[in-house]
Parts: sequence; structure tokens; C-alpha cells
Amino acid sequence: MGFHVTPLRSGSSGNLTLVEHAGTVLLVDAGLPSQRGLVAALSEANRAWDEVDALLVSHLHGDHVNNSAAACCARFGIPIHLHRKNLDGFSKKVLSRSPGYCPVRPFSDGETFSIGAIGVEPFRVPHDASGVTCGFALTSASRDVRVSMATDLGRNENGLFERFLDSDLILIEANYDEEMLNGSPRFDRGRVGSNVGHFSNAQAGKFLVRILQESRKPPQAVVLCHLSADHNSPELARRTVREILSGRRFGDVPVHAARREAASRKFTV
Repeated sequence: MGFHVTPLRSGSSGNLTLVEHAGTVLLVDAGLPSQRGLVAALSEANRAWDEVDALLVSHLHGDHVNNSAAACCARFGIPIHLHRKNLDGFSKKVLSRSPGYCPVRPFSDGETFSIGAIGVEPFRVPHDASGVTCGFALTSASRDVRVSMATDLGRNENGLFERFLDSDLILIEANYDEEMLNGSPRFDRGRVGSNVGHFSNAQAGKFLVRILQESRKPPQAVVLCHLSADHNSPELARRTVREILSGRRFGDVPVHAARREAASRKFTV
């Protein structure tokens, strides 16, 4: 049985990804600003919060987790999995504002674990959030299916691409177009383009080339995530990445862009 992955929201206004496999329903991040919005987003995939088995948190920025998500988890007793070094910040920033209790299950560097039928391999990525920022490789019990995802990437560190090798589905950040960012009046453009900021379209394309060169099989699809509303567009992100892949003879790999304000299509691998 394969994986079904639906990016429900993707961007600085909120991130929420639904992963379903062999009866397990997992959310990766839940950074929408209200409980009503979280409920509505999940309903777009014909799911409800009482069906969710766990929430997996990449880092502590509010567009990835906040007290609205904690309140939803508390209401339905949904465990929240996050890096152990994020526990203190999570307790002070999120749990202290939540009206109820929800179980928290920390993981450590190098630790792999299971959430129902889904194996989870967390890995660190460079970003300026307090604590630790993680990407995730999600696998089936037999490890014959692999879904790899990471956003909020400041740079391509040595060895990071190896976490994505032989993936059936890749969700990777393509936050900004470099020319648009350089011409932006926004005060935070330096931070966005820094080594602890975000991946550009070009960085995403070059990163994917390295993955494809070293993988034994190509992914069935690539999904570009966390696109900036000010410094990017879905068409530009897809075109830039496709041109880079085509230049290295990987033009047959399907490239999609996740939507910011509505559910994207379901990807099944």
C-alpha cells in the first residue's frame, strides 16, 4: 500500500501537509492561525481532526506550529512529535497558550521511530528558528516507499542531499526568485537569502540535480513548497527548476508547486 501526500497549505502564511499510509493519518506541521482554519483545511481532503494519529513538527516558527494546532491536538488527544531541543521553546511559546493538555513525544538526533505504519527519519536542516529545524524522510514498514520533505532551508550543507536519495516523492522548498528578492523593498530580504533563511528556485533545482545524479531511481514527482507571495510565483518556480533539470537530462521528472491558500492535489506513490 502506497503513500498519499496532500499539501493542504504551503507558505509563510501557514504550512500543513497530510500524509496517509496503511491506515495511519499523519500531519506534518500545522501552522494556520486559527482552529477554524485548521479544521477547514483538513476537511478539504475529506479528513477530520479526530482521524489524525499524530502531528510531526519541523520547527517552532508560527507558520509551522502554534497554539491553535496545540488546541486541536489537545481536544482530540493527538500526540505532537518534535525534536527534543525544541521542548523548552515549545512549552513556553505554544503550550503555555493552549487551553488544554496534549501529549508531547520528543525525538533526538539520529533517532528513527514509527507513527503507526509510517517510519520517520528526522534530519537537521539549517534555519534561523530557535532550537532545531528538521526535515523528514517517511517510509513504509518494508522501506520500499520513501517520501522526503524539507522546507526552510538556508543552504545545501554537505550530506544533506543524501537524505533524499531514492525517494519516490520529494517535497522541497523553492521560496524565492533571486532577481525578485534582490529588487524587493522588504527589510528582511537579507535574512531570506542568507545561509539560515530559505532556498531559492535555483538552489532547489541544483539540489534536485545532485539528488537525481546519485539516486538509483528518479522520484515519481517533485513538489516545490513554501513559495513566497512577494518574491516568487508557481509558474516561475516550476519553470526555473524544470530548466535546470532539463539541462542535466532530468526533464522527464514531473515538477509541481504546492498552493499557499488551498489544498494542492493528492500525490500517491
